[in-house]
Amino acid sequence: MGWCVLSIEHDRRGTTGGARCLPRPRALVLATLVALTVAGCATPPPEPAPAPAPAPVAPPPPPVVEAPKPVPPPAPELTPAQAKAQAHKLTIDAITQLQDGDETAAQVTLEEAMKLDPANELARKLMDQIKADPQKELGTVYFRYTVQRDDSLSKLAQQYLGDRYRFHILAKYNDIANPSKLAAGQVIKIPGRQPATTPRPAAAATSDAADEAAKAATTESSTPQSAATALMQQAAAYQKAGNLEAAYEAYRDAAARDPANRDAIAQRDAARNALARRYERDAALAFQRQNLDSAIASWDRVLALEPGNQKAKLERERALDLRKKLAEKFGGK
Repeated sequence: MGWCVLSIEHDRRGTTGGARCLPRPRALVLATLVALTVAGCATPPPEPAPAPAPAPVAPPPPPVVEAPKPVPPPAPELTPAQAKAQAHKLTIDAITQLQDGDETAAQVTLEEAMKLDPANELARKLMDQIKADPQKELGTVYFRYTVQRDDSLSKLAQQYLGDRYRFHILAKYNDIANPSKLAAGQVIKIPGRQPATTPRPAAAATSDAADEAAKAATTESSTPQSAATALMQQAAAYQKAGNLEAAYEAYRDAAARDPANRDAIAQRDAARNALARRYERDAALAFQRQNLDSAIASWDRVLALEPGNQKAKLERERALDLRKKLAEKFGGK
């Protein structure tokens, strides 16, 4: 069977056309050529638009490097003597803080003092008072006491508890927030049973031995040497009882009666030095508490014992100047 295809021929007479049948092989070849021609003339599909170029990305900023913080220089090493002196100063500061009712700051100060000088007995005692329960420490038995004009908790602690630095636990025992604000007429609790008579301060306490020695020293028939010996015994008894002022006076009298008695002179000078240092401490503490009258009085006592003490003169003037400024600012004498 052959294929019939449309044939277009040209001759001189014009264009003629018609269908004619071709043999099968030739027809197949012709159909293939026609298909390829048509495919080649077809319009190719449009190519996809190119993707837009990515926007340029800015490079990340360089990391910020913090400047190294300056390292503080190490604290200089303190010698044992310097550490002990610094611990003592801190302990005095803690006493002032406790007097002003700032227990938290005092505890921090005492901890620092004890690091510097673990053997600081006063710092340890003050710390013990901070941590102690006053009821357990002082007991539940007490008597009522009416505060007098010149009283302070330190003075009452010395008088009734035997240690003026126990003022803090005495304040806690009475729920007194600021020990320096004790007022005359205020009624407080004193631990223990009320004595039959008000005890004399330790500075005025004497013993029977001292009284007997005093009698022997004033006997008219006594020689200067025997009188000086009796006065030395009297002074030793006063000193043992804690009455340093009376001890100093007795030693001074003994040295005056017997100028050749070197022991009397040495004891007199030692007692005078100890007494002057006590008055200096009292003055410093009073100044820190702004008790300027008491500070000035203590410096006067120092100068009565040591007229050439320049420190006492300067500190007394400083206390006088501060008292004057406070009087001008707040009124008063």
